[in-house]
Amino acid sequence: MAQNILMPTIQCSSPILAPGAQGVARVAVDDANARLIVTFLAPITPAQQVYLTNPLSYTLTGGQRLFPRILSATPGSDNQSVALALSGLGDFSIYTLTVNGPDIDPFFGSAKFRFRLACDDPFDCATPSAQAAPQPEMAVAIDYLTRDYAGFRQALLDFIPTRMPAWTERNEADLGMVLVELFSATADNLSYMQDRVANEAFLDTATQRRSVAGHLALIGYQMDDGASAHTWLQFQVNAQQPLLAGFKVSNNPSASDDPVIVFETLADAQLDPAGNQMSLYDWGNTGCCLSKTQFSAALAGDFEHLKLGDYLIFDAGASQRDVVQLTADPQIVEVSSAGSPPASVTVTIVTWGEKTPLTHDYCVSSTVVRGNAVPATHGETVSETLRLLSEQQKAEVNAEIAARPAGARIPRQRLSLSQAPLAHLDSSTITLGLPVGSTTSTQITNSFTARPPHSISTLQLTVDGDLWQEKTSLLESGPNDTVFRVEMDDAGDATVVFGDGVFGLRPSETSTVIATYRVGGGSSGNVSADSLVLARPGGTAPWLNSVTNPLPAVGGRDWESRDHARRIAPASFHDPVVAVSAADYQEAAAAFIDSSGKRVIQRANANFLWTGSWLTVTLTVDPLGTEGLTDDLKQQLANYLNTRRLSGYDIQISGPVYVPVDLALQISIAKGSQQSDVEQALLQVFSSGTLPNGSPGFFHPDNFTFGDNLFASRIYAAAMAVPGVQAVTIGQLARSHSAQPAQETALNLAQGFLSVGTDEVIRLDNDRNFPENGTLTIMTSGAQG
Repeated sequence: MAQNILMPTIQCSSPILAPGAQGVARVAVDDANARLIVTFLAPITPAQQVYLTNPLSYTLTGGQRLFPRILSATPGSDNQSVALALSGLGDFSIYTLTVNGPDIDPFFGSAKFRFRLACDDPFDCATPSAQAAPQPEMAVAIDYLTRDYAGFRQALLDFIPTRMPAWTERNEADLGMVLVELFSATADNLSYMQDRVANEAFLDTATQRRSVAGHLALIGYQMDDGASAHTWLQFQVNAQQPLLAGFKVSNNPSASDDPVIVFETLADAQLDPAGNQMSLYDWGNTGCCLSKTQFSAALAGDFEHLKLGDYLIFDAGASQRDVVQLTADPQIVEVSSAGSPPASVTVTIVTWGEKTPLTHDYCVSSTVVRGNAVPATHGETVSETLRLLSEQQKAEVNAEIAARPAGARIPRQRLSLSQAPLAHLDSSTITLGLPVGSTTSTQITNSFTARPPHSISTLQLTVDGDLWQEKTSLLESGPNDTVFRVEMDDAGDATVVFGDGVFGLRPSETSTVIATYRVGGGSSGNVSADSLVLARPGGTAPWLNSVTNPLPAVGGRDWESRDHARRIAPASFHDPVVAVSAADYQEAAAAFIDSSGKRVIQRANANFLWTGSWLTVTLTVDPLGTEGLTDDLKQQLANYLNTRRLSGYDIQISGPVYVPVDLALQISIAKGSQQSDVEQALLQVFSSGTLPNGSPGFFHPDNFTFGDNLFASRIYAAAMAVPGVQAVTIGQLARSHSAQPAQETALNLAQGFLSVGTDEVIRLDNDRNFPENGTLTIMTSGAQG
């Protein structure tokens, strides 16, 4: 077997030790002498004893608190075991011992064990079933944009029962109904006249999407233009064939009125018949499965056509498919197969990364691995000439320009695309067609802002043969910048808008303008798996057997409506630009959004400290979750606040001071309840994790923040809510390592709570490996049966 090859791991029901190989049978712990007794599957040969008695051949990993080292390796008297002397014993977690050597079988090269067995656990090991979450109440929809006769009439009819429930007459001849309709008609006329005066000048009354987008752009809000769906096309070919980006594949409509959904490949690819169908290597065993936690696999055979960046599809049926992207060039190695006599087998080792993980386990016998997978997006490329004037037309335009009076206002040039909708691609979709780790891919990935990233237009525009660049706004462009922007209406029709000579270069009115873009996008592109089966090569394609999309298309998103933008964007008006007071700094920290687009600060405390020369803002933050204030999060928050602070102010950021608590509860069990069941339920309720029904435990980190006292009444209420609890007594409620826990408990119970400071946060993890983070003791009593 080749050296320095990281072999992939698969799970087999009954693995077989390779002939002449060696492997670990079991690992026993000698507590008294701090040793590990490693028993091997076969007698140790003299050649194997050379490296099996070398402590450097062993690796001990795992542990949460204690990390013992291997000091020496001594052969056992039975010629089939080795004693490993350790620097100390481990904790309660699971450790893994790995043996490295030329004869070690990869299936038996490691073993898991515990130094300390948690045998005192009296509960059922089965995970409690999750309770169904209550359905939220449906919100009442109120139409605040009613502007016509029918809307006013219905609004009045809906309002009348709230003031005069006894009036139920709805006959048109009724005097009351006559008044209602007169009022509605009058309101309709007034509304019409008001709207026609300047409805496009205000955000709330603008009726065109470009007007709404223009208003919102002034406050930095960019309307979402939607996105095209993406998937992977898998080609079955009979000859090697280079595939250029833009190859069209569509669905095959069953009826004449069904829409034709066209997808185009996003990147160039090299297709090879060897990639049509590949198999996982089973190492001569049966019942083997590849775990979804793995990031490498062995393919049976030599597939030298595979390379870094290629996509592979693991297929175990329509409901179990995954796509992975290779993060390294495959390694082709020769291995010995199990059997008598052993034979040499060629396998191809492929690896992928965490960005494209497996979501299912794949059994070798029922899994097919397919190459020739190419990312594709919804949309069809078209090219059209937006403006091409003849010589006579150019002369007429030039004469019109010469006749304009000096200083006359010249409108911006606007050219409309003839086909719609204009397709847009999300930044994450574009990176699917870029090489792994490329500079462009990294730049696009790092361009994600606090708000979800907007899609990028597929429009490419040339003016007299020169390529111009699209911008979301021309306000930051100079008079010589060759840029343009695109306006979208509610129907998806796009209009190209050029600069005015101040904000962006004004092109000549006789210039030839050619546009190349893709038509498509929206949620209609989210087609199901195996629906894109009709190739549209634009000619003969004898090399192609078939094509399909093994995975459903995802990511298709309709463009943002005017109504949605009106509801979301105005909130930006109320966000302060600069933090002045301590409350401003606290609100700014709480509104911080990290690089993943999530709010991560639960609460913040800010104070001003005079250092003798200038003011320093001391900011203490309480992040969500259990990781606390990491260095990376602290740096991101500092960079964000530096854009909000006043000049001359320094910012000092620190994490919270955690207050570990020791809590002891004495529980009286109700008759007919099992003590172990009640105790297990109490430990779940008072845990720091997430309960089976999805709700946080009592001591979950997000339940406590700065200055939140631990009230005894809340403890009593949570304990009494557990079925089977008859009575609760708090035996201890004090800070961990208190000098006088009994006196502190009596004081806390007398005042009704354990108090904390303004920068302190309650913590109780009840982790036996980290008792300094708080402990929970439950003592039960009471009759059973």
